[in-house]
Amino acid sequence: MSWLSDHYEKVTLGAAITAMAALGYIGHKNRDDRANVFRLHSAKQNTEVGVEGFAEVENAKVSMYMDHQIHQADVDGRKVDLLTGIVLYSKRDDPKNPVDMLKDEPVHAGIPNTWWMENQLDPGYANAPERDPDDDGFTNREEYEAETDPGLATDYPQPVNKLKVLNVTTTQAHIKPREAIGGGKKSFFNLLNKNGFKLNQTLGEVELGGTILFKRSLMQKRFRFADLDKRRNANGVVDVIWVIEDLQPNKRGKLYRFDKRGDLDGHPDRSLGIMDSTAKLVLQALGEDDKPFEVEENTRFSLPFDDKAAQKPYLLKSIDLNNREVVVEYTDDNGERREFIMPFRN
Repeated sequence: MSWLSDHYEKVTLGAAITAMAALGYIGHKNRDDRANVFRLHSAKQNTEVGVEGFAEVENAKVSMYMDHQIHQADVDGRKVDLLTGIVLYSKRDDPKNPVDMLKDEPVHAGIPNTWWMENQLDPGYANAPERDPDDDGFTNREEYEAETDPGLATDYPQPVNKLKVLNVTTTQAHIKPREAIGGGKKSFFNLLNKNGFKLNQTLGEVELGGTILFKRSLMQKRFRFADLDKRRNANGVVDVIWVIEDLQPNKRGKLYRFDKRGDLDGHPDRSLGIMDSTAKLVLQALGEDDKPFEVEENTRFSLPFDDKAAQKPYLLKSIDLNNREVVVEYTDDNGERREFIMPFRN
């Protein structure tokens, strides 16, 4: 047998052992590589203070625990709006130069620019003073002059300033006395219209100091036979004058002096007689434009009009038929008594 055949098994065995040793080394090496794949290196804290931006980062960290407040700046007496835009204005003929609402002349004559700003109103309209943002019937200018809130409908100027006379109606009556006995201390009375037509008459004689009781309801118990007087007329004849007192609530105490013809004595126009006037009014504000109402002369009323109102601060003081004027008296906010005069045409 040759050497090869003798040593074949040995060689083969040696080769196998060598191969196994090589495979074992490779397997061991791959196991270490696999372990290295899943091994994470622990992070190391960076204590390098020289890193760019490090100081800013540290300050930002500290600021997270601080109390932060935003303060509204004040420039030239005006607060800088931090969250919304600021409305700017310019003149129509000079659009490149803005209007400084604090320093420039008033946009609308007579109303300071600051008033528009304080009340959050836009003065940029040509008719801004005539506008009525709260729909109470009073313009911005009227609200400014009265120092009321133009944005609050329950705060408005004196409503009497918005009154208007629609028309005036007047009734005219004359009392024509007739002496009964005692020089007139007992007399009869007829109630006449301005044309002399008899409207009413007394039931009988009326004594001096007594109430004049007419037959029908018209002015039935309105007058009192208050006194007798005398005067000498232009012809030198002494005439008897009957003094009649008005008992109607709005004219209580008023005295009329009638002669035997039923003319008023001492009146510039003796033919006028007793004049009862009523004004038909309307309040052109506070939603009352379509609610006309009537008030008799020398009668108190409220605004807005309410016939049953507990407080009636306005007095229709007089209706002047000669000058065509209605006079309303009231007390202003300062306690001063004022008169508001309204013209009428009819």
